[in-house]
This record gives sequence, structure tokens and C-alpha cells, in this order.
Amino acid sequence: MRLLSGVVATGGCLLVAVPAYAEPVPVAEGVPQIEEACVASRKAFFDGGVVVLREKPKGDPVQVQRFDPVRGRVTDSGWPAIIVRGKGTYDRSGFVLDARLRKAQVRQAARYLGFRSRPWVLTRGQFGVVSSGSFRQFLRIDVLAPDRFVDLDSTTVPAQPERCASHLLAADAKATLDRTIAGDVTTWNMTYRLDDDALPVKVTSSVTIRNGLIVAGTAILRGQRGAGLDLDNYATWKYGRVDVPLPDRRDVVSQRKWIRASDAAALVTDLRYLAGSLEGRRTLTGLRTVARERARRANRGHEVLIKVRNVAGGVELFGRNPYTGEVVRFQVVLEPVPTATSRRVR
Repeated sequence: MRLLSGVVATGGCLLVAVPAYAEPVPVAEGVPQIEEACVASRKAFFDGGVVVLREKPKGDPVQVQRFDPVRGRVTDSGWPAIIVRGKGTYDRSGFVLDARLRKAQVRQAARYLGFRSRPWVLTRGQFGVVSSGSFRQFLRIDVLAPDRFVDLDSTTVPAQPERCASHLLAADAKATLDRTIAGDVTTWNMTYRLDDDALPVKVTSSVTIRNGLIVAGTAILRGQRGAGLDLDNYATWKYGRVDVPLPDRRDVVSQRKWIRASDAAALVTDLRYLAGSLEGRRTLTGLRTVARERARRANRGHEVLIKVRNVAGGVELFGRNPYTGEVVRFQVVLEPVPTATSRRVR
């Protein structure tokens, strides 16, 4: 039970503290009401807004998304990235492009381009971490509108404007649902289980609605001890026009330039890895055939190419660093034993 603070009404009448009870509500009755607020909130968010995610109720934000529909921009601190309608994605996280790089290699690539740290990288025609066909598709898939938070076990809801919380509970979830009303604020609390064979998960969630829009929510997941399924999310939403500025042009490079610099920084590592993958070959013909095929595949999407040439008893893999002029070489040979071994040569 909660107590509402007393207020003074017009005419000087004192309204004393009134208890606000959490009343149980049948699932079949409550979910449609949550659904209505959820769909309205999604529509409102797509007119502009900010969502903040935390792992503790008063903890530091772990992710903040801001959506400016007028200029068609979304900023996401979780990467960080800025997605722009009609242009593409400014990315500073390296979530995709730098997956194979060590931190020292990222710093080296930045230095090749005249930066002290990783610059913003603009990938044109890509919207989000995973390439989306359009900016609109990105919004439906990745923007954290309230429906994405409420619907914990489905990724299809954003493409279905008429659905939201109806996916929330499985038929056998054995859910409990209660509602607390305090003035223009309604809070729904839900507890249920998601059974995944041997890994059942208990879900405790809440949705706070003010003036028909979701303004806060929690989702706490607890799995079996040691299963690694525990999750705590606390979210708040604000609606309305927000400003999403673009990075300074001096801090931005094209994706092609960044790939060229990062290829150069990782050239030794990439060549060593490719050479190592050829070890154990027992025939010269097979070694040379596989070396060229793997080099061809390794070069896809890259700017600094790995080349292959025949040497006595095997192959040499090499590449030229375009910033230093150094040629890095690795040889994979069958001699003196009839099994391929690799080594760097200078």
C-alpha cells in the first residue's frame, strides 16, 4: 500500500492522504489496457523522444537513444552511433568493422589517418549495426520504443503496428497482474514464467503510464542459479522534439578509408592467421590451391590485399602496408618435412 501526499484543493479544502492499493486484475482484462497504452506510446515516440536504460533504478545510464524525426536522426550511446535518414550510419564503436582488431591496432589505424583515437566512420546506405534496407526499417527493428521493452520475447512486434503487449504473456505463463492508480498515473506489475525446457526464467516487470503514455518500465529476469540468464533493465521515456547533432566533419572518415587504415594496422596479424590456417597440408598442389582460395576469400571487403606467390616447396603470402611501405611476408612450405609449416620471412 502507498500513501499519496496531501494537497490543497481550490477553495482551501485539504485533501488528506489517500491509500493507493495494488488491485489484482485478470490477465484477459489487463493486457488489452497495457496494449492500448503501448501502441499509443510507440506512435508518440516516433514523433520524437528519448529513452534511457539503466541496470539499477538510480544507476548511471547504460544506453540512451534520442530520436529526431524532423531531420531523421537517431543517436545511440550504446554503440555509440548516429543513424541518419537518406545517408547512413556514423559509428564510433567499431562494433562491426573492428571486431578482429586489438585496441593497439585500433589506435594505430587512427594514427595512420592523423587522429589520436578512433574517428567517426560513416558507412553510407547502412542503417544500424546490422545493415537495414531503409531508415524506416531500422526504426522498426532497433529503436527502443516502449513496445520493444514491454514485449520481452518477440522481435516481430515493431513491424506490426496493431500489436504490442498482446505478445507479452504465453498462454501457459501462469501470470499474475495487478494495477495501482494514483491520480493520472497507473502502474501495472506483472509476474510470470518463460519456460524454455530446462531453463525456466521468472520475469517480474512493471509499466508506469501517465496520461495514456508509458513513461517508465522495469524488467527483471531471474533464471536458475548459475545459468547466466539474470537481467535487470530499468527504462524511462520522454516524448517530444529532440536535437541530434552530427559529428564535426573533421572527426569523420569514410568506411573505405577506415578499412584501409585498419587493414594496414592488422596486416601482420591477418597474414599470420592465414598462414597458420594452411599448416598441416601434405601436398604441394593442395597447399597452393587452398592458399589462393583462402586469400581470395580473406580479401573480400578489404582494401589492403593479401597476395600469394609460389616459392620452392610451398607459397609465400605477402601484403604491403600503404602507410609505411613495408612488405610483410609469411612462407608456408612442405620442406624439410612433408607437412606444411609457416614462418615469417624478412
